Amino acid sequence: MTSNARAEYRKRTQQRQTVIFGSIIAVMAILLVLGTLVWTGLLPFPINREFSQPPDDTAIPCPIEGTVPQDPSTMTVVVLNGTNQTGLAGSVGTSLAASGVVVNETGNWAGEDLNEAVRLYSSPSGVNNAYTLRAYFPDATVHVDPNLTSEVVEVVLGTGYTSMVEAPSEEQFTLAMEPLPGCVPLTEFTG
Repeated sequence: MTSNARAEYRKRTQQRQTVIFGSIIAVMAILLVLGTLVWTGLLPFPINREFSQPPDDTAIPCPIEGTVPQDPSTMTVVVLNGTNQTGLAGSVGTSLAASGVVVNETGNWAGEDLNEAVRLYSSPSGVNNAYTLRAYFPDATVHVDPNLTSEVVEVVLGTGYTSMVEAPSEEQFTLAMEPLPGCVPLTEFTG
């Protein structure tokens, strides 16, 4: 190979490398600008984030019409303390367990301050369990949390909490299944 052919080969190789690396740098610069615009909120995130939506605290689901109260021993709950009172979730969890409800765990609630007495969060399939739990907490409101997928009900105790009904009567269980005022049909939550 002559020096002229070798120089020509190097020149073509350098041109290809310049085009390839220049293209890569240009694409990376465009992605950096788009990522910055999404991060600052000037552009919407291109992927649907339904998997991490916060619960809608304004919408209250109605129980399925004609449903009877569930057997407390078949329900599983998580009791969360939304107050500054130490040990509240543990004591309520102990009382619920003594009445036959399966208490999966107790802990502190990570949400915003809760001024009402009790909120019951469930998946659409666990709404009837949540309404049944209203026999223990008559002032509780029921909400659907789209992040929950099982029938486990989260019992969130707020600053308005005073006490629970230790052993609800059949009449209290029946009253608990009455739809809350302003409730929305469950079909709107299940799509």
